[in-house]
Amino acid sequence: MNRNIFAELVNKTGNDVSKVTPELIKNTFNVDVVTKHHNLVDYTNEIDAKCLHRYFAKHWQADMKKWKYSGLSLIDQVNDLNPRSVLDVGCGHNEFQGKIKNLIGIDPYNHRADYQVELMSYRPQNKFDIILALGSINFGGRNKIIAEVSKCINMLEDGGMMFFRVNPGVQHDKPEAKWIEFYAWNVPFIIELAEMFDLKVLDIRDDSNKRKYFVYRKVK
Repeated sequence: MNRNIFAELVNKTGNDVSKVTPELIKNTFNVDVVTKHHNLVDYTNEIDAKCLHRYFAKHWQADMKKWKYSGLSLIDQVNDLNPRSVLDVGCGHNEFQGKIKNLIGIDPYNHRADYQVELMSYRPQNKFDIILALGSINFGGRNKIIAEVSKCINMLEDGGMMFFRVNPGVQHDKPEAKWIEFYAWNVPFIIELAEMFDLKVLDIRDDSNKRKYFVYRKVK
């Protein structure tokens, strides 16, 4: 649950769900919610989903050239592994399509994806040798992040590799990103996940723009 949105709803309504109106939501978060919910948590989740969709569908711009380790340099690195199948989670404009072998890109917000679908709703027929999650598993709280990482692991072949770029909690400066909750990734959490899911950490580096780049291997 997005804590910032929930706190603002509590502040605006005095924790009284009956005071939530479409006008209040529009004036506060600049998104349209017409569904009537019975608690602030459900309102929070819908507002959060719409804020994410608005930002990443209409305002966010990719620039793969700015990343030292997790951008265009990954093309040769991944291709050299001769993967039979690659999944790009949150592929954005699908810039790796046609450049990385056997790649499928999924993204809930961008029509250039091969499949316009959320990660947790994606049901592939086969597992992948390589999974890329370059800035896409970074929104919401700890439990949501763990669930999304677990989903990726379940789609990964034994011995497969996952390449990550993560945000340590740096807020994007565009006003449309105001209500997006960026999870504050850190090295202890990266190591904790590896221990939790029996993964081997192959690499951890500081990438451009204060991001972290790291690579997991799924232990057989």
